[in-house]
Amino acid sequence: MRRRTRIPTDGVATPRAGRAMNAPAELIDLIYEAAAVPELWSTVLLQLCGMAGAHAGALTCMDASGLAGYIATDTYEAAYQDYWEHGNAVENVRLERSLRDYPMAFSSDLELCSEAELATDPLYLRFLRPHGLEWTAGTVIPVPSGDLLVFDLATRAGAGRFSREAMALLDRVRPHLARAALLSHRLGRRAAANQAAAMQMVGLPCAVWGRSGRLLATNDLFEALAPRVQFAAFGRLAFADPEVDRLAQAAMASIASEAEPAIRSIPVRAAPDAPALVVHLLPVRRAGGDIFVAAEGVIVVTPVAAPAAPLTQVLMGLFDLTPAEAKVARGIASGLDVQHLAAALALSRETVRSQLKAVLAKTGTRRQAELGLMLTGARPLPDPK
Repeated sequence: MRRRTRIPTDGVATPRAGRAMNAPAELIDLIYEAAAVPELWSTVLLQLCGMAGAHAGALTCMDASGLAGYIATDTYEAAYQDYWEHGNAVENVRLERSLRDYPMAFSSDLELCSEAELATDPLYLRFLRPHGLEWTAGTVIPVPSGDLLVFDLATRAGAGRFSREAMALLDRVRPHLARAALLSHRLGRRAAANQAAAMQMVGLPCAVWGRSGRLLATNDLFEALAPRVQFAAFGRLAFADPEVDRLAQAAMASIASEAEPAIRSIPVRAAPDAPALVVHLLPVRRAGGDIFVAAEGVIVVTPVAAPAAPLTQVLMGLFDLTPAEAKVARGIASGLDVQHLAAALALSRETVRSQLKAVLAKTGTRRQAELGLMLTGARPLPDPK
């Protein structure tokens, strides 16, 4: 992500090419196009502003030292420029609370903080209100490097607060934003001359497939995943785990037919000598074909055993869990059983069991203990003989 990018908007969030975009289908295509052509995040931000009734939008990267880079609409640029130069020492409590309370969802500032807290928050007093902005909303996406990607929206002063309905509307495209932003973050907003160069810049195991699932290109990191990743006849890709292979082939077929699959992030269980993985399948759309020529889609594989990564947060963000399912997953990762989870979340055991069943289905795990191992990045014990 470039350190500073200004997006001209003339102060108005307008649809692409001056016409209304059919959300979320056309917006989803645009999001995946931006994954390969990051300059298009400008239009994505404008569409998110329009969906939520926001005046300003930004996509930011936060590292251990604070703001590492951002892309902002023209209406947010002055505030971000000010924050870039003077605000990195100012704590943003909303990031941690968003990860804790809305780990897989957009949320408004007033869902994370009281109005009294925000009235004395230095971010609001020093960097928002002086630039004509009043309320904020957004979502935080942890990535395996330990960085945080943040979609940040703000209202014009006097325009009113964000509604829960607006957050729910944004949640419809959040899983796509998370996957596309991960790839875009790895590409680093640098120009790619060809497929091989683009994949090398990703810095993760990566492959590109074309028609009939035929592999067009792979990088060395992807090939090193063998034998869990296999190269089958006619240049096709296969996975050693039959369930992973079934889900991957279904996702690839649905991407080719432009259908919306149930799962595009697929877990691969840890082995005694290898970490757990998550396989992401991203469609190549529109201008993305200028980089990934003749491609139907891109596969990016995320290892989940890096000790510096916030593993549970990252993993929950990869499987399209709902906010309620994410809370159950986090409880399982912390060692709670269904009874204690129900008490902690003030839910019935039947409700928790239902949500746990959904989490198991989305993560491809079969048992609660197996889910806990995956969410903590642990490696399973060898099978008893």
